[in-house]
Amino acid sequence: MADITYRLQLPVMRIQPTPIAATLSTRKGLSNLAASLLLALAPAMAHADNAQPRAVGEVTMSVGPVVKTSAQGVPEVVQRGASIMPGDRLDTAEGGHIHVRFIDGALVSVRPGSRLWIEDYRYDARQVSESTVRFKLEYGVARAISGAAAEGARERFRLNTPLVAIGVRGTDFVVNSGPGGTTASVNQGAIVMSPFHEGCEVQGLGPCGSSSARLLSADMGRQLLAFNAQFAQPELRPLPANAFASAGTPDGGGTKQGAVAAVASAGDPETLGATAMVEGTLKAVFDTKTVLPTTPPAPPDLQWGRWAEGAPADATDFSVARSLAANGRLVTVGNADYSLYRTQDPNADVAAGLGAYSFNLDRGYAQYTLAGQVSAATVDQGLLSIDFAARRFSTDIKVSNPLTGTVGIAGAGFVRSDGIFFDRSVAQQVIAGATALDGKTAGYFFEKAVGAGALSGITLWSRP
Repeated sequence: MADITYRLQLPVMRIQPTPIAATLSTRKGLSNLAASLLLALAPAMAHADNAQPRAVGEVTMSVGPVVKTSAQGVPEVVQRGASIMPGDRLDTAEGGHIHVRFIDGALVSVRPGSRLWIEDYRYDARQVSESTVRFKLEYGVARAISGAAAEGARERFRLNTPLVAIGVRGTDFVVNSGPGGTTASVNQGAIVMSPFHEGCEVQGLGPCGSSSARLLSADMGRQLLAFNAQFAQPELRPLPANAFASAGTPDGGGTKQGAVAAVASAGDPETLGATAMVEGTLKAVFDTKTVLPTTPPAPPDLQWGRWAEGAPADATDFSVARSLAANGRLVTVGNADYSLYRTQDPNADVAAGLGAYSFNLDRGYAQYTLAGQVSAATVDQGLLSIDFAARRFSTDIKVSNPLTGTVGIAGAGFVRSDGIFFDRSVAQQVIAGATALDGKTAGYFFEKAVGAGALSGITLWSRP
């Protein structure tokens, strides 16, 4: 823990403590982790991040309402020719459809009512074997045709949904992700689908080689892979008779979205345009003259900003440069690595009349630091309950690292009227966070001594 203490001392010299931080600093015998809580409740200083990421793709078709949100949380309506960067999120509303060509020749089609994250995309034609591609289809339908990166580095390509990891074997495939599960079909090549578990982690790359993994190849005929949380492993099922097997759409085309997906799958994502789908009921969906652009979503109320300049070392780190996080927001809590910024009136409290709620874990990032060396960890699952009326919170998450195994981090404590909460009742552990002023989202950081090192990370939560 000596390393953490040294890093915490530097920013403390540059800040003006809040009243709570000042009160804590007068207590004797603070542990090293308690010292991080002192910093957590103080404002942070912003430093500009001048790193300019390189575009990894270009939008070749955008029809209807499509919004791209950058890794910095900046939304924009997508037009043809727009650049795609690592960390971008693509949202298509009903009637929205987008095609992207990536720098290695890969093609991706995102169908109406979908959300796709470009979590990582690194390609170098001189070192193709070192390429890295990771997508996340949060919900909806997407079709992917592999490019040079996936062909030359198959063990470093991954498409995740909230339930499964999908690796490829030189492939053209379609994935449908919904609250009930994930289905996938293959037009060419093969895929490997595996549910997430101890041997198949979200931040991993390539297909998961485990007993629960299942392979589906195009030469297996009219079949799809299906998985939901009640299954032990993905199951092979026949494609429905009306599923247009050659189109590779997993939802059968029974709805307008399904019909759009089925017809769009039958062509090449690069050449498909509105004129290719003007017959019947699809004409209105793809007639760009009759579709008004969607209003971009508001920037998030909560945003993690990092002290370190430049891009994060780990692609799963969802924080942004503090100068960007601070745009229109004020700091709430933080530690030596991160600060949580919130859109707010500096004198405002959380909205009155809120009750008790259970929150869902949206994103989590963790790492284990030992003797100055940092290795990635995962936030596997978690619970967060906040009772605004009683001013109490409780949380329990599981964090895993190869050096530590799975470690439980649990805490409970007081929630201030402004939504800031913290707990250091467990020895060598700190949890500190804040809610948005509307009480709909929350975030906290955690630090816990494990062995001779420390697990630490950040989280974001939302309630239904």
